[in-house]
Amino acid sequence: MNTKKCFWILIVSYTIMACSSEEEFKISPVTIDEPQIVGTQITIDAILGILGQKLIEDGEKAKVIFEDTNNFIPGYVVSSDKASNFFKELVLQDKNANPSAGVRVLIDDNPLFTTYEFGRKMYIKLDGLSLGIENGIPTLGVSEGNTIGAIPSFFIEKTVIRSTEIETITPLEITIEDFTDKLVNLYIKVNNIQFTKSLVLEDNTFTFAAENYDKFDGERIVESCATGRTTIMSTSTFSDFKGVKLPIQQGSFEGILTKNFLGNRYNLVLNDPRGLVFDNETRCDPIVLECPAISTGATILFEEDFSDLKIGDLEDSGWMNSNITGGKLKYKIGNFGENQYAQITGYRSKESLYEVWFITPDIDVSTSIDEVLHFDLQAGYDNGNILEVFATNNFTGDPTTTSWIKLDALIPRGPLNAFGNATPAGPIGLSCLDGTIRIGFRYIGGDPRATTRYHIDNIRIIGE
Repeated sequence: MNTKKCFWILIVSYTIMACSSEEEFKISPVTIDEPQIVGTQITIDAILGILGQKLIEDGEKAKVIFEDTNNFIPGYVVSSDKASNFFKELVLQDKNANPSAGVRVLIDDNPLFTTYEFGRKMYIKLDGLSLGIENGIPTLGVSEGNTIGAIPSFFIEKTVIRSTEIETITPLEITIEDFTDKLVNLYIKVNNIQFTKSLVLEDNTFTFAAENYDKFDGERIVESCATGRTTIMSTSTFSDFKGVKLPIQQGSFEGILTKNFLGNRYNLVLNDPRGLVFDNETRCDPIVLECPAISTGATILFEEDFSDLKIGDLEDSGWMNSNITGGKLKYKIGNFGENQYAQITGYRSKESLYEVWFITPDIDVSTSIDEVLHFDLQAGYDNGNILEVFATNNFTGDPTTTSWIKLDALIPRGPLNAFGNATPAGPIGLSCLDGTIRIGFRYIGGDPRATTRYHIDNIRIIGE
């Protein structure tokens, strides 16, 4: 009997369905309306202007606290945490093309790319939030003592509101020389750049962020093929592509302009590796100075053998000893037996990236001719050729803004577990330069991958 009942129920159901119009079973299309935001719209640029005034009045810890303003800001998402190179933060800029202002928004949620896609227009209601400077960049979130914290999960829905609009983001094309605080938090494109040669040697190519001492971020030096100026590309050690090796070619970068953790140096940050298009096989490594190395002169224009000196004595006499990547590694005075020399090694520095300059005082070559540079160089515990020598006759006081030309100095390779022999690195002709010159020794590497030790001694410039 139960079987018969089930049979008749199926027949009746089929008959009803067969007689019903197909239209009755179609799902109505879902329409999403643009949210209606109650309040007054202001621009990102406007709130940054308010913050700027507060910083002047109250100092670097100043904050703008939004209460009972009924204001909101629109913006476009230009960051993505899909590759885990951003975490619990959105970067918004004011326009999808030709932007003029951007802000970082801290949000206590993860992942964000599934809800707040790249190019999505957003509205941020400001009441209950605070704006301040964190890590050197304008940051929007909630006030937590002297810092800006993430918008809590229970507050996100009423504060961070999605538009229905998704736009194509056109990167703002700039150069390294253009970097200013005004451009921080913008989606930019930098053309004609490459990773500095010491990071992409054939037998010792660095990864994006998987070296032993990359604790939080991998910081890699990129240089402009047009001007030689350098900056840092930073990658999280939690990113999906941290173990990928750096490309050896030159090309372009698309991503966010931001700053390092200390807030004292501009950084480039990718959303994912597709933001690097390094498709030009021809690298733009520096052209060397080509001057005749005529060494018949007997007039010593400059001489330093580092005898009976401390590093402070050199700095007092006009030498510059500068780690421009913010670390503590610098040149120092070493000795063996009775001989003293300038030395440097990144071994055990625990600095995953360093660029250290050792620059002579001013040397006047305006009244001489046929100038030639001599110095001795010793390499040891060699794991990469990471010393270069440059000259300039227009020193700005800052090695990063000075126009340098590379010298064709013989940089010896040393043994892996010992010291090599001291080797003459010249003669190197300097007669193409005039006026007041400086010689700069640049040491670029990262512990532990590139930490070769160098001893520099018996520097002399001779002319007629």
